[in-house]
Amino acid sequence: MADDRGASGSAGSTTVGALDRLHPSLRHAIVHELGWRALRPVQDLAVNAIVDGHNTVILAPTAGGKTEASIFPVLSRILDERDLEEGGDEEVRALYVCPIRALLNNQEERIQSYAAMVGLRAFKWHGDVGASQKKGFKREPTSILMTTPESLEVMLISERTDAATLFRKLRAIVVDEIHAFAADDRGAHLVSILERLRRFCDRDLQRIGLSATVGNPATIGAWLQGSSERSFVLVDPPKPAAERELAIELTADLEEAASAARGLGWGKKSLVFVESRAEAERLAAAMHVPRGDDPLRDELQVFVHHSAVSRADRQLAEQQFAGGRNTAIVCTSTMELGIDVGDLDLVMQLGAPSTVASLLQRMGRTGRRPGTRSNYRFFCVGDETLLQALALVRLMSRGWVEDVEPIAEAAHILAHQILALSLQEGGVSRHRVLQHIAPAYCFRGLDPADVDALVDTMVERRILHESDGLLSLGEDGERRYGRQNFFELYAVFSAPSVVRVMYRRTEIGTVQSLFIRSCMDREEGLLFRLAGRSWAVTHVELDRGLVQVVPAARGRVPSWLGFPSMLSYELCQEMKRALAADDSPTWLTPPARRELGLLRRSYEGLVEPGVAPIEAAGGSHQWHTFAGGAINRLLASALEDLGAGKWTAGNLTLKPTKPLADAVVTDALARLRDVDWRAQARRYVARMSHLQVSKFQVCLPEELEARLLVERLTDVEGTVRFVRQHGAPMLR
Repeated sequence: MADDRGASGSAGSTTVGALDRLHPSLRHAIVHELGWRALRPVQDLAVNAIVDGHNTVILAPTAGGKTEASIFPVLSRILDERDLEEGGDEEVRALYVCPIRALLNNQEERIQSYAAMVGLRAFKWHGDVGASQKKGFKREPTSILMTTPESLEVMLISERTDAATLFRKLRAIVVDEIHAFAADDRGAHLVSILERLRRFCDRDLQRIGLSATVGNPATIGAWLQGSSERSFVLVDPPKPAAERELAIELTADLEEAASAARGLGWGKKSLVFVESRAEAERLAAAMHVPRGDDPLRDELQVFVHHSAVSRADRQLAEQQFAGGRNTAIVCTSTMELGIDVGDLDLVMQLGAPSTVASLLQRMGRTGRRPGTRSNYRFFCVGDETLLQALALVRLMSRGWVEDVEPIAEAAHILAHQILALSLQEGGVSRHRVLQHIAPAYCFRGLDPADVDALVDTMVERRILHESDGLLSLGEDGERRYGRQNFFELYAVFSAPSVVRVMYRRTEIGTVQSLFIRSCMDREEGLLFRLAGRSWAVTHVELDRGLVQVVPAARGRVPSWLGFPSMLSYELCQEMKRALAADDSPTWLTPPARRELGLLRRSYEGLVEPGVAPIEAAGGSHQWHTFAGGAINRLLASALEDLGAGKWTAGNLTLKPTKPLADAVVTDALARLRDVDWRAQARRYVARMSHLQVSKFQVCLPEELEARLLVERLTDVEGTVRFVRQHGAPMLR
């Protein structure tokens, strides 16, 4: 983890008098309406930093007061500005941006109430908000606009919104859960939009990020900074040592895990995290016990919460959950962010998350009441999952969290922004594109030649049309991203084709159309589970993206396509260290501790520091790299090109798909040191060019597409370090 916490004016101790620096009206409301006598340390520090005009990243645990730490000083500055202007109608002066709509829904009432305390208003705008409400907002804008990057894009390029007027007095942007943005395409999209907004208001926008878990906050600050010339302050006050109740349990199968989760959850409020939508449906089904079999256990209400469940069902789960005990929500990462569902008693986990940051986010949902502690229990099915959970807890206990690595060479996002700018501006010169967005962090790795090559390719492929020096949507661009496919332009992420599942007039959720097509010929009809219930399909209209269903007694779990999880090098190395240790971790239940003992004996001689041996027996080989998926897939590619046949790459090991002679393997391993790994990565992605990692990939020239795929699918620098450290591994 890069320890850059001291950079750029880091704040580490409580500053006295921050409450007195707030506008008198806000100070009065905090004291007399909220009944607060003082601010928390994180709020003290944030108020001083933000009132002084600094760009700021605020780190605090879940329920640590980050929202107030940002909103109070922003409201104060709005009030100060309005005093200087002697009142007048409200205009948008601050944005509050969230990664998901559910978090906006959850924060809406709180932020609106804080604004109302001082006579101001806040409005929530996203895709689920009605057109009439949005029209009302445009007629009478509010001081704070709560939204998502996609909705901001709509406002910027829509002919029905006068974005230049709407954002002319914009002063500040608050980005909630900033770690969820910084490392992916939506974050690159967001910082591009911030640069475009800056041109509307013609001022240095103040940028404020909120996060609970991040390993390199100063890098996040640089990512957020963009064109801003304000100094950066990190608000990261000392935190009390976390008190946690942890247990890692080994279970034989999902049914045993469901039974254990049901027993622990009875009489409590609990979240049960899983790693996929299909797993959520399977676990929820297994946790349900028919009343006749066990009338007491049936009192536990089990809900399902994931991205394919309808918004109405997700909201129902949140509302029911917040209202009482004896409820459990089986969820994916949709419940990982700071959605407030009240005080939790317990968080359970089937398997293990892939990062320490996710573990901290999930664990932070409990222990929020005074006098309570975090309560987290893993149910691991299989040895590797047990080892993964143990490694995550070991890293967390040492205070280690992953660095967030922002994208710095996002040519595909640049393609998206060129298309968006051509609509926003009614045509844009290729020479002026970068004037709008160049300071965004995500483009710092691109040079003018890259931009020229990108535009030339988009024109050649008729995605863009160039006439009289201006770029506009070309014929193919209109087909792919034009008005008929508007969503394809304002959202940067891609999603597989889905169909809506309807029971009468109620939407249950979505399933992928490929799943429906693959099951349509079944004799028993199409039966599946969604939102924790079983359904039978009565009518299919794939051309309209609809299936009609009725309740059923049983159903299979749909399949949702996605990229397989790749674990990091650091996590895999910690799994190796856990195998090499001789301690008896207190987090493990007795059966899990016994299983770890057996695992350690089976790995004797294979997990010493600095070695990555290959087990060889009768033509069967297994290379114990503990290097993570991105490095292993590049090593497998090189072994194939060196004549050692195809290898299957996991996170911990590589295995040849067919038996090989020891001499063939030894020869290939000996030549790994001579491999040009960047060239090897290019050869690998050339074989994987059918993979679409971005819907704007079609816009890229061959060179930029190769660079994108290399960045997404491999770890060149990590592979170089691994080979340099381990040399030519020996067969054992």
